[in-house]
Amino acid sequence: MIVILAAMDVEVALLASRMENKEEITIKSRSFIKGRLCGHDAVVGASGVGKTNAANCTQMAIDHFQPDFLLHTGIAGSLTRDAGVLSIVLGEKITFHDLDHRIMEKFFPYQVYFHSDEKLLQTAEDYLKEQGDHHLKGLIATGDCFIESTAQKNAITDRMPALCADMESAAVAATAYSNQVPFLVVRAISDLADEESRDTYEENERTAADIGAGIVMRVLERWG
Repeated sequence: MIVILAAMDVEVALLASRMENKEEITIKSRSFIKGRLCGHDAVVGASGVGKTNAANCTQMAIDHFQPDFLLHTGIAGSLTRDAGVLSIVLGEKITFHDLDHRIMEKFFPYQVYFHSDEKLLQTAEDYLKEQGDHHLKGLIATGDCFIESTAQKNAITDRMPALCADMESAAVAATAYSNQVPFLVVRAISDLADEESRDTYEENERTAADIGAGIVMRVLERWG
């Protein structure tokens, strides 16, 4: 069983539309879609926006479906010139930009960075290289705010070499890590995390969401 999570319905819409033998499963008011996707038994769910929703939904999905691995996808704001709009970012490692890393080291699960599974990461990267698709692999930073100014962006990049920022990935990754579930994070750039980001986000939300979902399906097609 494979669990695929994103924050918003738009980010899982393409995945849900491609599933076969679908059934909706409700767990404590959260809805998941279970079925077959790219030849695998899979569950797709939208957690809601933000770290608390993401961690809560991830734990619920792990407890109920006991996945072999977990895929997390969605959109993100670019923190580097190398990641333009609709670029693909593979989360080699993920951390929080709004939580003191000294605290992360001191308390459970005693990790500053959470690393995507090497085999899943390589599967995604191999596909992207074969297709000649522009992509980056590296650090993704998560926090409970939408980045919409150069000042906010610089406050993150001055502290860490993150490629993009989102509001869920590190919470999903930390929960998967704590449960010893392998995971992969795939994000597509919807905006440049600057003063124009809200408008750019609105223009590119669906396209970027579908790009991320498409990479997830290519990973599934090549897995096993």
